[in-house]
Amino acid sequence: MNYPPLYLRKNSERTVRNGHPWIFSGAVERRPKDAQNGDIVDVFDHRDTFVCRGFYNKRSLIRVRSLTRDPDQVIGDAFFQQRIAEAVAVRRATDLAHHTDAMRLVHGESDGLPGLIIDDYAGYLVLQIHTAGMERQRAAILAALDQVLAPKSVYERSDVGTRRAEGLDDRPTGLLAGETPPEFVAIQECGARLHADLYRGQKTGFFLDQRDNRFLLQRLAAGKTVLNLFSYSAGFSAHALKGGATRTLDVDISPQVFPAARHNLDANRPDGARADLLAADVFAFVDHLADQGPRYDIVVCDPPSLLRKQNQLKQAMGVYTKLNRNALRLVNDGGLLVTASCSNRVSQEDFFQIVRRAATGARVRPRILTYNQHPADHPVDPAFPDGRYLKCIFAQVLR
Repeated sequence: MNYPPLYLRKNSERTVRNGHPWIFSGAVERRPKDAQNGDIVDVFDHRDTFVCRGFYNKRSLIRVRSLTRDPDQVIGDAFFQQRIAEAVAVRRATDLAHHTDAMRLVHGESDGLPGLIIDDYAGYLVLQIHTAGMERQRAAILAALDQVLAPKSVYERSDVGTRRAEGLDDRPTGLLAGETPPEFVAIQECGARLHADLYRGQKTGFFLDQRDNRFLLQRLAAGKTVLNLFSYSAGFSAHALKGGATRTLDVDISPQVFPAARHNLDANRPDGARADLLAADVFAFVDHLADQGPRYDIVVCDPPSLLRKQNQLKQAMGVYTKLNRNALRLVNDGGLLVTASCSNRVSQEDFFQIVRRAATGARVRPRILTYNQHPADHPVDPAFPDGRYLKCIFAQVLR
C-alpha cells in the first residue's frame, strides 16, 4: 500500500531509528497532504529515505506514533493479530499465570501498539484506546482479540483524558463483545482473593502494576498493624490481611471505592483481625495524624500522580516530600514505609531524593530494603524511557 508521506527535518530521525516511537511536531519539515487525524503515514528523512510507518495526528504534539520501521509491513488485520499475539506470548513466557489470573496483555508503546491498553481479568478483557490512530483500528483490534484469546468478553474503558489531546471528544465505555461482566470480577493474586470493578474502577478496574509490591507486603505483614493511604480498593491491605496482619486502616477521599474495598478486605481477613475504612482527604489526615498519632507497624503511601506537566516538577517534589515526611512520622520504630510514585516525570533518582529529604525532616533513619519498578506484564522498552513510571520503595524506619 502507498501511505501519505511525511518528511522530517535534518537529523530529526535519529531517535526514531534508535527505536523511540514518537515524532514531535518540531521534527516535521513537510506534513502529508490530505492525511486526516488517525491516518497511517510513511515517514522519510531529509534524504527521502524511509524511517518508519505510523499513526499521524496534526492535533497532537506527537505528530506520529511509529508502528513499524519495516517498509514492507502493511498495517492491517494481520499486523494487529501478530502484535497482540506477540504481546500475549511475552506474558505466557513468564510464571505470571501460576500466581494470578489478572494481568496486562498489551502495554501500549512498549508492546509496539501505541495508544492501546488491554488488561485481562480472569478472561474478561478490558480495552482502553488513547489515540486517534488506534481508534481507527477498533474493528481490527477486536478481531485480533477474538482470534488470539477467545475471551469471555471485551469491555471498553476509554474514559481517559488523554483522548482530548488527540482530538477525540468522546470517552466511550461499554460492552464490545461477549457476555456482560459481573459487577465485581473475582480474581486471584498470589494467594489473595480480590475483586476488580470494571465499570467504575480507576484505570481499567484495578491497579495491576502494584501486584509484586502487594505480594511482598503480604510476606512481611504477619502480626502487624497497617495504615494504607490513598487506599482505593484496599489491595495492599487485603494482601496484608492474607499475610496475617492484625489490623488495617484504609484511607481514601472517595467513599465510592469502599464497596470494592470491603469485598477485598472481607475475602482475606483472618478471624480476629480488624479492617476499617475511612473517607478523608489523605493529605489533611496525615498532617493531623503526624502530630497526634497513633503510629503503625507498616504505612503504605501510594498516591495518584501529583505531576501533570514537567514545569510542575519542583512543586510536586515538595508535595511528595512533605507527604512522605508525615508518613515516616507515623511508622513505629523498626517498622516499614511502603511508598510509591506513578509519575513518569519523577525519575528514580528524584524519588530516592524525596525519601532522603523526607527522612531528614521526620528525624528518622530509613534503610531501603527494596526499590522496585515494573512487573513482568508492564514491560519497558529501553528505547522508550517515557514508559518508566512506577517506583516503589520498602524502607525500614529506625528512630
